[in-house]
Amino acid sequence: MHGTVTDLYFYPIRGLSAQRLDAVSVGPDRGFPLDRCWALPTRNGEYRTVRDRPLGSGNVHGPTMDPRLAGVATSFDPESEWLEVRVQDHLVLACSLASEGGVAEAEEFFARVLDLEPEDRPHLVRRADAGYNFAYTASVSTSLTWACHVVNLASVRDLEERIGRPVDPLRFRANLYVDLGEPWIENDLLGRTFRVGDVQLRGEMATARCAATEVSLETAERDIPIPRLLMTHYGHTDFGIYANILTEGELRPGMDVAATAAEDAL
Repeated sequence: MHGTVTDLYFYPIRGLSAQRLDAVSVGPDRGFPLDRCWALPTRNGEYRTVRDRPLGSGNVHGPTMDPRLAGVATSFDPESEWLEVRVQDHLVLACSLASEGGVAEAEEFFARVLDLEPEDRPHLVRRADAGYNFAYTASVSTSLTWACHVVNLASVRDLEERIGRPVDPLRFRANLYVDLGEPWIENDLLGRTFRVGDVQLRGEMATARCAATEVSLETAERDIPIPRLLMTHYGHTDFGIYANILTEGELRPGMDVAATAAEDAL
């Protein structure tokens, strides 16, 4: 199995837009650094009583339950913690999340987007330390805290052919987009090691798709029932895999992707 990295992304605020990376330094104890290091917990959810830990999907705002968030394009500088938000290419918010006032301003903005009363406005929280993040996998198992999400563009093309319409790969919210040439061959990496450049990874878990993938990133409306179509055409709702990063190194677009020989596996 051979392929190529096409794009790298991280998601500073869980449930909000992707930011493309030209390169990223990764490792077993950090995955994609700063990925999902912020989140929008619901005001009356689990975060109210149990803070400073990963949160399940039912306790954070995101496109699964709040499709309007897909129409919000965020740009976040992790060093300065400066957040800019655009809607239809218009700048609608610019604030520093390094200050309490800036966080409150952002919370008020997202409450308006979500049409929530002031008492129900979401929290906007930064992880308390570098020992966890707000990724979905971190809420499943501590062993998957730093897993990266891998999507094969050949599988996206196969899905497009089956359903007869284009599908934006960013609907799947992956960190590592690769083109393996053949559709669905990424599932052969589950339980196996593989290499991206000199970085070694291991496929851990298939990605079960939810209603978030139904939402158009252009219109913020549900327009393609991805989970139902996956079940209709393939008999399951999985698309992509989660992989743990086993060794230190740098990832860049254009790098080779290859399954690791058994004798080289860690």
